[in-house]
Parts: sequence; C-alpha cells; structure tokens
Amino acid sequence: MLQKLGLSALALLLPFLIIKLEKKVKPIEWLSPIVCCYALGILLGNLLGSFWDKDLGRTLSEVSVMLSLPLLLISVDLLGWFKLAKTTILSFVILIICVMLVSYLVGTFFKGHDPEVWKMAGMLVGVYVGGTANLTAIGKILGVREDIFVMLNAVDLVFGGIYLLFIMSVGVKILTWILPAFNHHGLDEGEMDLVNWKKLGLNKKALHSVFLLCISGGIVGLSVLLSRVLTGEDLPSVIILGLTTLALLFSFNKKIRHFEGSQEWGQYFLMVFCVAVGSLADVSQLISGSAWYFLFTGLIMFGSIVLHFFCCYLLKIDRDTAIITSMAGIFGPAFVAPMSQVLKNKTILVSGVTTGLMGIALGNFVGVAVAYLIK
Repeated sequence: MLQKLGLSALALLLPFLIIKLEKKVKPIEWLSPIVCCYALGILLGNLLGSFWDKDLGRTLSEVSVMLSLPLLLISVDLLGWFKLAKTTILSFVILIICVMLVSYLVGTFFKGHDPEVWKMAGMLVGVYVGGTANLTAIGKILGVREDIFVMLNAVDLVFGGIYLLFIMSVGVKILTWILPAFNHHGLDEGEMDLVNWKKLGLNKKALHSVFLLCISGGIVGLSVLLSRVLTGEDLPSVIILGLTTLALLFSFNKKIRHFEGSQEWGQYFLMVFCVAVGSLADVSQLISGSAWYFLFTGLIMFGSIVLHFFCCYLLKIDRDTAIITSMAGIFGPAFVAPMSQVLKNKTILVSGVTTGLMGIALGNFVGVAVAYLIK
C-alpha cells in the first residue's frame, strides 16, 4: 500500500514540477512539458524495474485521461467556431479530410500486416486531428493492445518532434515561397479576452480547481453510469464517447466555457497520463520492434501534412492559416501560441486555439469512424 501511495504521489508531482520549471529550464520549454513527462515516465518504468507497479501505471493512465478530456472540452466554443474566418474553417476541414484519406489508404494497404492495423490507423487519425488526448481515447475505445499503444505513442513523439523543429525553422520560409501572405487588413491584433489563470489569486485558484474537478468527476461518473445502464459493464468506448458528448453539452454554458483553469487542469492530467503510460514502455521492446511502427506512422503523418499544404496551395489559403491549422490539429491548442510568435501574427491566436479545441472534440469521432471503415 505504501509503495503504491509513494509511486502515485511521484506520478502526480512530476507534471507539477515540469510545469513550474517550464519557463526556467530551456530544454523543457523547447521539447514541451508533454514530451518531458513521457520521457520521465519511460525512465521511471525502466530504471525502477519491478519496483514500479505496472497495474498502478495502467490505472493512473485510465483515470487521468478520463479526467483530462472533459476539462479540455468544456472550453470549446462550438457555435463561435463557425463564425471564424472562412479560410480557417476551410483549412481545418481540409486537414481532417486529408488525415482521414491518407490513414484509410495506408491502413487498408497494410491491413494484412497486423490484425491491429485498423485500430492504429484510427488512433493516428485522432492524434493528427486533435492531439495526444485523442490518440489515448481512441486506443481505449477500440481496446488496442498495450504494446501497440505504447509503441505508437513513442513513435508519434519522435515524428512530432521532427515536424515541430522543421515547421518552426525552415518550414515557415519554404511555405512563404509557396503560399500567399496573410491579410492583416481590418483585423484586431489583440489576444483572447479571457482572464489569465496565472493572474488569479491563490484562493480563487483553489475555488476554481475544486469546481472544475467536480465538473470533470461528475461527467466521468455520469458516463460510467450510462455505460452500466446501456451495457451492464464499464465499456471504455461507451464511457469516453459519453463523456465527450456530455462535456460538449456543458461547453454551451458561457460561464463554464470561460471558467479559468479548465485548460490548465486538462493539460496537467494529460501530463500525468504521459508519465503513467510512459512508465509502461519497455525500452528494449521499443528498440527491437520500432521499424514497422516508424514506417506506418511516418506515411500517415507526413502524407497528411504534404497533402494538406498542397490543397492549401491549390485553394490559395494563406501561409499563416495553413500552418496554424496544421499545428492545431497535429499538436493541439497548446502549440498555437508559440507558433503564432514564430509567425509574428497575433491575430490567428484565437482562431488557432479554438480550432485546436475543435480538433479534440472531433478527433474521437472521425478516428473511430475511419478505424471501422478499414475493418
């Protein structure tokens, strides 16, 4: 019991420390807290060996991802998103279609290679439409094998890092030659009109945290109850689709949607998940069995990216919109702000973050749909 409590405390504290050190330690800011938490999880699981409780790691991963999804989704402005510039919505819709199409083609081509290919393709649709949260959720919904789940996470992190370095450096310059410039005329240069979580006092932060955790826990509880009523058991597919739907319904309430702290707590639990799922990774297995996963993931990721930018070129979508929607879909809303700074364009911040949140909302549905189409 003491061992489990100690390991649980460690898994919960590490993300908190990473968040605190992010702005002070350059490698953390450069790699991103998510990647650092996953790497720390891998180190924990492999260095501690048998002392690390694998069952505890699985439990922590399941609980943390179920708490993170409602917190990330309740801040989605579904109606407001449709009022954004047409090019932003068009670019994002194109991204979704490209990811679905490439994943379907690659998944169908490699269907005979492994019986879990259809699940892998669905998970990659989710992650490249909305981010890590969707890869996790779809993996739980489809009941993917644990070794595939861990491997796909690891390979995605490698390719994600390569793309991030490329797009934030030479990628911007290359796309400047290919795509039209962003039209700033008549646009407000201000940032999102929301109170910053960091500016809240300690008492308000505590009250907001309790409220948000109660909402998230309540949504999870209702989803579990719904699964038991409909199926008589706790089916991950029903629970996650249920909590996704309930969280989006909550997001229609403006006060809840703009309640400070939901994104911060959602990201925190996502980081706890990364520590937990990383601890399940067997490094020797990653080294010996990665070739197939690199090929499969690389074809889907880079195939989707190239096709998306090609379609943007044909439709004359500007460089900044094309890049920000690509970042929002593949990496999620957390990477929109850094990218807007690289592009020196604040006007795309609001639409980019909203698009990233929409990706999280839609990713589970389109990912599961493509998986069953391949199956």
